[in-house]
Amino acid sequence: MKLNEIRTFVTVAEAQSVQEAGNRLGLTQSAVSRLIQRLEAELGVTLFDRQTKPLALTRDGEVALAHARRILGAATDFSDAFAGSVEPRGLLRLGVSHVLVPLAAGRPLDELRAAFPGLTVRIHSDWSAPLTEQVRTGVLDGAVMLLGDGQAPPEDLPARRLSREEVSVIASAEQAAAGPWSLSDMNAAGWVLQPDGCKYRNALGLALAPLGARPNVMVEAFDQTLLVSLVARGVGFGLAPLRLIAPVDAAAALRIRPVTVPDFRFGVAVWLVRARVTGRIGPVFDRLEDSLTRQLTASPAGVHSAAE
Repeated sequence: MKLNEIRTFVTVAEAQSVQEAGNRLGLTQSAVSRLIQRLEAELGVTLFDRQTKPLALTRDGEVALAHARRILGAATDFSDAFAGSVEPRGLLRLGVSHVLVPLAAGRPLDELRAAFPGLTVRIHSDWSAPLTEQVRTGVLDGAVMLLGDGQAPPEDLPARRLSREEVSVIASAEQAAAGPWSLSDMNAAGWVLQPDGCKYRNALGLALAPLGARPNVMVEAFDQTLLVSLVARGVGFGLAPLRLIAPVDAAAALRIRPVTVPDFRFGVAVWLVRARVTGRIGPVFDRLEDSLTRQLTASPAGVHSAAE
């Protein structure tokens, strides 16, 4: 099998269309089809279900895609090893945990664009577990993610812990002043949280379980800016690491307060995870790590104590 067959297969799988893959590769549809057919003949499997629209991978095709991406990545790295100090260019596929998007897409992104003008950054937001798997399979070049206390990325992926953050219960200034609040009282008033899958929400569920209760969610959304704004308006209590609030919405951060809850304690860590082989984009991750670390170190708590 040849690299152009493998590259064509990956392009068709990503485009879900022979015609679109041909456009991206500068080939005719018939040429794309011939290359796919040759690869299928060599592998002895059918890679695509040709009865579906858009074009879908078969089970064998899904397995082949993960291997094909690794092969293309290794080929690129082999070429890059002899490229000297070539400036990183092309596409950087970066995963970011939902709550970290405002942090990563702020000053760190600006610094990357200034340092590497030939780079296009594609940001994909998801939970940490899917991001980890996508880095491992080559869908992403790396990811900035949140992991709970005691958790760490898989040992087969290069990773660096950038900071540890204590997750606090937050409320509007008026709601915080109406306390003292117990966890049960807060749950009766309601929460503003991310959907199921959020580590904060999972930790809250574990804390409420001994009380025979589940999180009473008033509003749920992925958008952290929206959640902080809703907490500031008094819609419900929220959960957030204080240092990560200011990059989300500095104005809203001034209107909220942390509330001490003796029976709730949870911490998370910010991690930067890279693919096993990053090739010529390795310096990009070095710069990103430095920028994120400085941003986290410089970020103030962002909110005042409820006792003030």
